[in-house]
Amino acid sequence: MLHEWAKATDGTSAAVRVVLLDYTKAFDSIDHGTLFHKIRYLDIPYEIRCWVRAFLTDRYQRVKISNDCYSEWGHVPLGVPQGTKLGPWLFLLMINDLKVRDSPIWKFADDITASETVPKGNASHIQQDVQEIETWSNSNKVELNPVKCKKLIIDFKKRKQQFDPILINKQPIEVVHHKKVLGLTVSDNLLWNNHVNETIKKVNKRFFFLIQLKRSKVPEKDLIQFYTTCIRPILDYGAQVYHYALPQYLQESLERIQKRALSIIFPRVSYQDSLQLSCLSSLSSRRQELCDKLFSSVVANSNHKLHNQLHKVNTANYNLRVLRTYDLPNFKTNRFLNTFIPSSCKFA
Repeated sequence: MLHEWAKATDGTSAAVRVVLLDYTKAFDSIDHGTLFHKIRYLDIPYEIRCWVRAFLTDRYQRVKISNDCYSEWGHVPLGVPQGTKLGPWLFLLMINDLKVRDSPIWKFADDITASETVPKGNASHIQQDVQEIETWSNSNKVELNPVKCKKLIIDFKKRKQQFDPILINKQPIEVVHHKKVLGLTVSDNLLWNNHVNETIKKVNKRFFFLIQLKRSKVPEKDLIQFYTTCIRPILDYGAQVYHYALPQYLQESLERIQKRALSIIFPRVSYQDSLQLSCLSSLSSRRQELCDKLFSSVVANSNHKLHNQLHKVNTANYNLRVLRTYDLPNFKTNRFLNTFIPSSCKFA
């Protein structure tokens, strides 16, 4: 997704309009009849279809007010149970046939993103695509929430293109400069300052527990376990997307988080020594390892969703000092070069 947006604005003077869609109570509003109708025509064994039907139908719920006080049982005619592994899969089956003719669309559970590349001086037609999605939603008995739907405009020209507002249910949706998409804060300038700041804020809230554990004289190995399971995953999340695009000052901001954590666990010990004592690597090195691991899986698996984004293998017979594995094109901006696939191909 970000690869496509960076590529579309790589010195082309084009703008990208991104629509981030949100459904009202997505999991709670799924119509069982519509879902069963779609499952019926999928290549799913009959027994599994019957099991899904039995799982969803004749469900009842009630509210516990106190130890001995309950509400009346109420029938649950819509929705899929949240907190189950089956719930997101059933929602994916529900939106599997959602398509638009002219715009790429990305679907992940109830997060749906559509975008349109608008060349300089051309008119935008994404309103028609949004109307198609709205029509599909109405026919499938799910409702878009225009208040939570947002729009990003990625445009790097000095004179920005002006667009008409996008309407959902006859209401214009808000234009924002950054929005969280699948846990990553994406900005309209494709920089990662907002995401890093949000990550640091989230991590700082968990340092309270690490400090309390240290004061309780919890062993150092257990403190390291707490850090690697409750704090570091926040810093690692989605690292492959933004690692190569991080300027030095943002890398240092993230590294300071790990320095602080290790200074709590190992007071009066240098950062390098604490890394050795804890058998950890720097965050920069860890992000690089995660990128290398993902890139290896992309190269090895021809069915991987990112495999078709790989550049052509370099077949030149020149006797050069440095012979690259992939034949890279001339990138017009570092913004596109620093995305995951081009940078991984460059350093492969």
